[in-house]
Amino acid sequence: MSEGISAVVPVKDLQGTKSRLAPVLNPGARAGLTLYMMGRVVAAVRDAGVEDVCVVSPDRIVLEEAQRRGAAPLVQESRGLNPALEEGRRRALDRGASTLLVLPADLPLLEAGDVLAVLEEADEGPSVVISPDGARSGTNALLVRPPDVLPFAFGPDSFEAHLGAARRRDLNVHVCERPHLAFYLDTAGDLARLRGAARP
Repeated sequence: MSEGISAVVPVKDLQGTKSRLAPVLNPGARAGLTLYMMGRVVAAVRDAGVEDVCVVSPDRIVLEEAQRRGAAPLVQESRGLNPALEEGRRRALDRGASTLLVLPADLPLLEAGDVLAVLEEADEGPSVVISPDGARSGTNALLVRPPDVLPFAFGPDSFEAHLGAARRRDLNVHVCERPHLAFYLDTAGDLARLRGAARP
């Protein structure tokens, strides 16, 4: 199932990461949290059998940690999330990948089973699998087959943007909703919920 799949995990510069958590975490703690979550996402993708996992970031520390965890580091040359993903897409196409899987690094509950669920939803032909966040606003996972079949529209209301773009192209679209995929850590409230979920 994982053959021909290239996964891309974008990560911001650690200096500006998780700014909405500033009231409850200092810069060092926010950077540490980002690296921890990235590591979990990379491990989940690799445990699902996807061998080609790429972390794209402008941050040297992020890329060194990604490499240590078995991911390919890709220095981001552009600015912004969607341009970063385009760099990951170009790399996947250059490697001859048949499928591109995009996962943000902010999914602290992600497990291999969640990644497998997304992969299993994909059709053999041109297809798109979208996993929304809990509010069905953002996109927490996006699988596109082939890699260049859909433009990236990450940002506000990206779930509907990706869904609409796929339908306009007459692609087979599947929505994969799972609790761990839906949990995206961005605010102090999210962090409190994560800590609550971690308690025995």
